[in-house]
Amino acid sequence: QTKIINKETIKVLIIQIKGPITPATTWYIKNKFDKHKNNQDIDFIMITIDSEGGLLSSMIDIVKLFFNSNHPIITLVYPQGSRAASAAMFILIAGHISTMTESTNTGASTPLVQDPTLQNKITQDLLAFTRNLCQKRNKNYEAIKETIINATSYTEKEALSKNVIDLIVQQPNQIFEKIKNKQIVTDTMIEVILKNFQKIEYIKEEPNLIESLFLFIANPSIAYFLLTIGFWAIIIELNHPGSLVPLIVGIICLSLGLFGLGIISANILGIILIIFSFILMLLELKIQSYGILTITGLITFIIGSTLIFKHIYQPLPIGIITLTSLSFISIFSYIAYAVLSYKKYGQFQYSPKIGKIVKIENGKIIVNAEGVLWQAIPKNPNTNFQINEEVIIEKIENINLIIDKKQ
Repeated sequence: QTKIINKETIKVLIIQIKGPITPATTWYIKNKFDKHKNNQDIDFIMITIDSEGGLLSSMIDIVKLFFNSNHPIITLVYPQGSRAASAAMFILIAGHISTMTESTNTGASTPLVQDPTLQNKITQDLLAFTRNLCQKRNKNYEAIKETIINATSYTEKEALSKNVIDLIVQQPNQIFEKIKNKQIVTDTMIEVILKNFQKIEYIKEEPNLIESLFLFIANPSIAYFLLTIGFWAIIIELNHPGSLVPLIVGIICLSLGLFGLGIISANILGIILIIFSFILMLLELKIQSYGILTITGLITFIIGSTLIFKHIYQPLPIGIITLTSLSFISIFSYIAYAVLSYKKYGQFQYSPKIGKIVKIENGKIIVNAEGVLWQAIPKNPNTNFQINEEVIIEKIENINLIIDKKQ
């Protein structure tokens, strides 16, 4: 399949990689790729990079997204003074057109592992990955191997001379002038040729609120801080059981911290948050929290649902997820109200009712009223009662029956 681009305005989707490469980075890029997967108006996807590197697993996941894209991918280290170091270098060379602006650098891609045996295994695996990548993108394997074995770094001019990148530009617009009439073949076997254009329309995909939150959490310092807060919150809950607030804060912080460090995926985090939301709502039936547990459960349910449904083929809009969550909360609130009302008022809607004393022990009176056992308090403290005696239930007060002698 061949796509000839010959029009007045070409449209370029811009996705930015800034900071460490983490599972949150992969999740953010995947969301944007999925959003525009079948968008025929998009001519190119440009990935701008300013990163010190990050997790190899996240980098490989991003490269896989490039391999499955129907749009040509342009990678650009931008703006001036930026870098594509360590894992970010592989994202740079994975683009169909890899470019750097002036005063930038790339390289220093040696895996950091404490165990020498494990270090060698990871290095050899990364070298094999690099050979395949260099073959796909026609890059200089030996030059890139040096960045892995000896942590070599290259300036933009050195990278171009060693065939690590394809172009050096001052501004992104220059890229499209330089690739005119150049044949670009995507990994899905779509041949793209840019013939002519007059204008460039850049469509910048900024992270949404949830993506921004997780990109922030994915910073190793923030993730470690969240883990610390989570552990201390759990310890406080163990020392003061029943307060619940430290428990809620602890579980949420621990989950977010583990996600930020790449130990759990976005899917797993979503499942944890949804299960946790159910637990909070069930606790609302047992503990009077004035709606705090329900509201917290609703928020965690919405966030968890968003994380999970972002990974299906056609992601559900946040509005539908919110509406579904509110419907669920409404049904739950009705059930909770019914249960709490039952606890408070039982099956008695009119007074008086008849009950039967089944137990008297240490001054406590237990009454069987229509099959339900209640603790009872005499209307007149001086009244004496006997086991199996029928009594009149005057009213219910603080989950206790107020009883009197049957006339």
